[in-house]
Amino acid sequence: MTVDENKGNIFASLFIIANRLQVLGDRLDLEVTVKQWLLIAIMYKSQPQILSVKEIAGVLSVSHQNVMQMVRSLDKKGFVQISIDNSDRRIKRISLTARCQEHFAGREDRELAFLHDLFECFTDDDLRHFTALIDQLVSNIVKLEARMN
Repeated sequence: MTVDENKGNIFASLFIIANRLQVLGDRLDLEVTVKQWLLIAIMYKSQPQILSVKEIAGVLSVSHQNVMQMVRSLDKKGFVQISIDNSDRRIKRISLTARCQEHFAGREDRELAFLHDLFECFTDDDLRHFTALIDQLVSNIVKLEARMN
Protein backbone atom coordinates (compact mmCIF):
# COMPACT_ATOMS: atom_id res chain seq x y z
CA MET A 1 0.00 0.00 0.00
CA THR A 2 1.33 3.45 -0.92
CA VAL A 3 1.69 6.36 1.47
CA ASP A 4 -1.21 8.14 -0.24
CA GLU A 5 -3.40 5.03 0.08
CA ASN A 6 -2.52 4.87 3.79
CA LYS A 7 -3.49 8.52 4.21
CA GLY A 8 -6.80 7.89 2.42
CA ASN A 9 -7.51 4.85 4.61
CA ILE A 10 -6.73 6.79 7.78
CA PHE A 11 -8.97 9.65 6.63
CA ALA A 12 -11.89 7.30 5.97
CA SER A 13 -11.26 5.36 9.18
CA LEU A 14 -11.51 8.54 11.26
CA PHE A 15 -15.10 9.05 10.06
CA ILE A 16 -16.02 5.43 10.64
CA ILE A 17 -14.46 5.50 14.12
CA ALA A 18 -16.26 8.75 14.96
CA ASN A 19 -19.62 7.27 13.94
CA ARG A 20 -19.07 4.05 15.85
CA LEU A 21 -17.92 5.91 18.97
CA GLN A 22 -20.99 8.12 18.77
CA VAL A 23 -23.28 5.08 18.61
CA LEU A 24 -21.49 3.41 21.55
CA GLY A 25 -21.45 6.63 23.55
CA ASP A 26 -25.13 7.28 22.92
CA ARG A 27 -25.88 3.84 24.38
CA LEU A 28 -23.92 4.70 27.54
CA ASP A 29 -26.56 7.17 28.73
CA LEU A 30 -30.08 7.31 27.33
CA GLU A 31 -30.62 10.85 28.66
CA VAL A 32 -27.59 12.51 27.07
CA THR A 33 -26.06 12.03 23.63
CA VAL A 34 -22.30 12.02 23.14
CA LYS A 35 -22.50 15.44 21.47
CA GLN A 36 -24.48 16.80 24.42
CA TRP A 37 -21.95 15.20 26.79
CA LEU A 38 -19.13 16.99 24.94
CA LEU A 39 -20.96 20.31 25.22
CA ILE A 40 -21.42 19.73 28.96
CA ALA A 41 -17.77 18.66 29.37
CA ILE A 42 -16.59 21.87 27.69
CA MET A 43 -18.79 23.94 29.96
CA TYR A 44 -17.63 22.01 33.03
CA LYS A 45 -13.95 22.53 32.15
CA SER A 46 -14.50 26.28 31.65
CA GLN A 47 -15.98 26.84 35.11
CA PRO A 48 -16.23 29.21 36.86
CA GLN A 49 -16.60 31.10 33.56
CA ILE A 50 -20.09 30.78 32.07
CA LEU A 51 -19.72 30.37 28.32
CA SER A 52 -21.89 31.98 25.67
CA VAL A 53 -23.53 30.01 22.88
CA LYS A 54 -21.04 31.58 20.46
CA GLU A 55 -18.07 30.50 22.59
CA ILE A 56 -19.38 26.93 22.86
CA ALA A 57 -19.98 26.82 19.09
CA GLY A 58 -16.40 27.95 18.51
CA VAL A 59 -14.91 25.24 20.73
CA LEU A 60 -17.12 22.53 19.20
CA SER A 61 -16.61 23.86 15.65
CA VAL A 62 -20.36 23.76 15.01
CA SER A 63 -22.95 26.39 14.20
CA HIS A 64 -24.75 28.60 16.70
CA GLN A 65 -27.98 26.84 15.65
CA ASN A 66 -26.55 23.38 16.45
CA VAL A 67 -25.49 24.54 19.91
CA MET A 68 -28.90 26.11 20.55
CA GLN A 69 -30.63 22.88 19.51
CA MET A 70 -28.53 20.88 21.99
CA VAL A 71 -28.94 23.53 24.69
CA ARG A 72 -32.73 23.58 24.32
CA SER A 73 -32.84 19.80 24.66
CA LEU A 74 -30.57 19.89 27.71
CA ASP A 75 -32.62 22.74 29.19
CA LYS A 76 -35.81 20.67 28.89
CA LYS A 77 -34.06 17.84 30.76
CA GLY A 78 -32.95 20.24 33.48
CA PHE A 79 -29.21 19.92 32.75
CA VAL A 80 -28.51 23.52 31.73
CA GLN A 81 -29.92 26.97 32.32
CA ILE A 82 -30.05 29.68 29.66
CA SER A 83 -29.56 33.27 30.78
CA ILE A 84 -29.06 36.63 29.08
CA ASP A 85 -25.68 38.33 29.46
CA ASN A 86 -25.79 41.34 31.78
CA SER A 87 -23.74 43.61 29.50
CA ASP A 88 -25.15 42.55 26.11
CA ARG A 89 -28.72 41.27 25.91
CA ARG A 90 -28.03 39.57 22.55
CA ILE A 91 -25.65 37.10 24.21
CA LYS A 92 -27.04 33.91 25.73
CA ARG A 93 -24.99 32.33 28.50
CA ILE A 94 -25.34 28.66 29.37
CA SER A 95 -24.70 27.28 32.84
CA LEU A 96 -24.82 23.78 34.29
CA THR A 97 -27.49 22.94 36.85
CA ALA A 98 -27.18 20.96 40.07
CA ARG A 99 -29.21 18.21 38.38
CA CYS A 100 -26.55 18.00 35.66
CA GLN A 101 -23.73 17.79 38.23
CA GLU A 102 -25.57 15.02 40.10
CA HIS A 103 -26.37 13.08 36.94
CA PHE A 104 -22.78 13.06 35.73
CA ALA A 105 -21.42 12.20 39.16
CA GLY A 106 -23.70 9.16 39.05
CA ARG A 107 -22.33 7.96 35.72
CA GLU A 108 -18.65 8.55 36.40
CA ASP A 109 -17.92 4.86 37.06
CA ARG A 110 -19.58 3.85 33.77
CA GLU A 111 -17.56 6.47 31.88
CA LEU A 112 -14.29 5.27 33.40
CA ALA A 113 -15.16 1.63 32.62
CA PHE A 114 -16.04 2.61 29.04
CA LEU A 115 -12.68 4.37 28.57
CA HIS A 116 -10.82 1.47 30.19
CA ASP A 117 -12.50 -1.01 27.83
CA LEU A 118 -11.97 1.23 24.79
CA PHE A 119 -8.22 1.50 25.39
CA GLU A 120 -7.79 -1.93 26.99
CA CYS A 121 -4.84 -3.16 24.91
CA PHE A 122 -3.00 0.17 24.82
CA THR A 123 0.17 0.60 26.85
CA ASP A 124 1.09 3.91 28.49
CA ASP A 125 3.60 4.48 25.68
CA ASP A 126 0.91 3.73 23.07
CA LEU A 127 -1.38 6.31 24.67
CA ARG A 128 1.35 8.98 24.83
CA HIS A 129 2.26 8.34 21.19
CA PHE A 130 -1.39 8.30 20.10
CA THR A 131 -2.00 11.58 21.93
CA ALA A 132 0.99 13.16 20.17
CA LEU A 133 -0.30 11.99 16.79
CA ILE A 134 -3.80 13.32 17.50
CA ASP A 135 -2.30 16.65 18.60
CA GLN A 136 -0.34 16.85 15.33
CA LEU A 137 -3.45 16.02 13.30
CA VAL A 138 -5.45 18.73 15.12
CA SER A 139 -2.62 21.22 14.47
CA ASN A 140 -2.73 20.36 10.76
CA ILE A 141 -6.52 20.75 10.73
CA VAL A 142 -6.19 24.23 12.29
CA LYS A 143 -3.67 25.19 9.60
CA LEU A 144 -5.99 23.92 6.84
CA GLU A 145 -8.93 25.82 8.34
CA ALA A 146 -6.89 29.04 8.37
CA ARG A 147 -5.89 28.52 4.72
CA MET A 148 -9.48 27.82 3.64
CA ASN A 149 -11.03 30.81 5.44
